Amino acid sequence: MLPINRVIVSLVYYNSLLRDTLEYSTHRDKFDVNFYNYKKNGIVNEPLLNTPLKSFLDSNGEKGDELRKQILEYGETFYSDKSTVLRVDGDTIKVDHNQDVLLFEKTIPLHESINAVIRIHEKYAQDHNQVDEKIVKLLDADEKFYRSVVLFSLLNTIMRKFNEFNKEMRESHGEKGPAASFIEQELNTLVRMFFISKANATCKNSEYTDALDLVEHLIEMMNGKRELPKGKNFNDVFAEANAKVNEFLILSEDSWKLYYAPAVQEMIKDNQEARARAQEAQKKEENK
Repeated sequence: MLPINRVIVSLVYYNSLLRDTLEYSTHRDKFDVNFYNYKKNGIVNEPLLNTPLKSFLDSNGEKGDELRKQILEYGETFYSDKSTVLRVDGDTIKVDHNQDVLLFEKTIPLHESINAVIRIHEKYAQDHNQVDEKIVKLLDADEKFYRSVVLFSLLNTIMRKFNEFNKEMRESHGEKGPAASFIEQELNTLVRMFFISKANATCKNSEYTDALDLVEHLIEMMNGKRELPKGKNFNDVFAEANAKVNEFLILSEDSWKLYYAPAVQEMIKDNQEARARAQEAQKKEENK
């Protein structure tokens, strides 16, 4: 694997940790502590150690400093002892679901920032005739899988918040009190994250666009910009969108697994061999 492609795989690895942080927006009973620690180790240490990400941050002046600040803030928000969102509790992770929206508000912009760095390196590989077909397929699969995870987690969180908003409005007899106004602001943030992801997406396959359209139509119905289909309520429309998103998620995850693990294993092997060669060269130099 050429050095530029090792850099790309390393950055894809980092973005996968950000993507997988969105799992904490799901309301389930238990989360794997080992997986949490795996993500924590990568997210916190990659910007500090001798990695391609640190190299990019160090060599890009103010732009690099801004991205480093964003990364360090992310680690502190979700993967530090100071986190009020996630904390280890015995053999599980306790999640403060009152802060679910923060998971999207922090993860999606940072993921897009790292994506931009990946594209810089991808263009370098193209311009210097160093394109590896395996990496091209990995990037395509990774893009689709990320968008499917975003759609799935956003859709379910939007619907949950929408139901909470309607419950507050019913209980206040149609008067929008502080609680309803707060939930409305959360919904606006989630919708904004949806459109940030949509604007940055590069995949155009029908599995993605069909799922995307159904989620966007549901959002428009919630905002009163589109009528509900005749004979259907919001739960019906949600069920249809959710089924399509799940279909896209399953297909894209299977494809991602096919390319991701081999690429990471090859990167690790090549990095180990490169370090061994460097150490051997250093020994020879010292023995002269």
